[in-house]
Amino acid sequence: MLEACVGSAINDKSRPRRDRARDVRDRTADVLGFVGAAPGDRVIDLLPFRGYFTRLFASVVGENGHVFAVIPASAQKIERIAKGKLDVEQIARDRRNVSVLESNGVELPDSIDVCFIGQNYHDLHNGFLGPVNMRAFNTAVYRVLKPGAAYVIVDHVASCGATKTLHRIDPTIVRLEVEAAGFEFAGKHDALRNRDDSHLSSIFARGIRHHTDRFIFKFRKPTS
Repeated sequence: MLEACVGSAINDKSRPRRDRARDVRDRTADVLGFVGAAPGDRVIDLLPFRGYFTRLFASVVGENGHVFAVIPASAQKIERIAKGKLDVEQIARDRRNVSVLESNGVELPDSIDVCFIGQNYHDLHNGFLGPVNMRAFNTAVYRVLKPGAAYVIVDHVASCGATKTLHRIDPTIVRLEVEAAGFEFAGKHDALRNRDDSHLSSIFARGIRHHTDRFIFKFRKPTS
């Protein structure tokens, strides 16, 4: 059933052409399948930019589910994020199961089945959102998730640390921080690995943009 929902969401012809152009390159069907959002779920899509995954999640969860696109006000000083918010707001006008929130990242909606951060966890380290207290942030995510719910992070691999100029983060740091908040590591997916990426260039550099080495981690809130 989940595979059918993912396929239907991706094949929705009403999606913008720019979104559909990403699907093969970014192995979107594999990513959505690993995330595991299902009909009726309540999903947080943190920092959705122009709503690529927001729209897909909305189709997957259906009319009995809900997607909360969280765009902190502090991030909107970045022009591209402010412009992207307009696209996400249009999705919310078109789909009653989408809401746009300006949470600071600590005040989040509750009873959540999936929290998803697509290629922005490193930005929480880099200060343009606050800076963010990472322990407080991950604890807030833990608090609002239902027992057994998933916390999925996709980001660009750094060899060491969290790099502001390269927009990358060491996966080891992510695991340490998230597990420190009480989450259990539930697995990874290698759909976006690129072993030809040296991890030494900016994610926006010519030749590597859109083709960086990326990790996909899933964590779960314990059921007891």
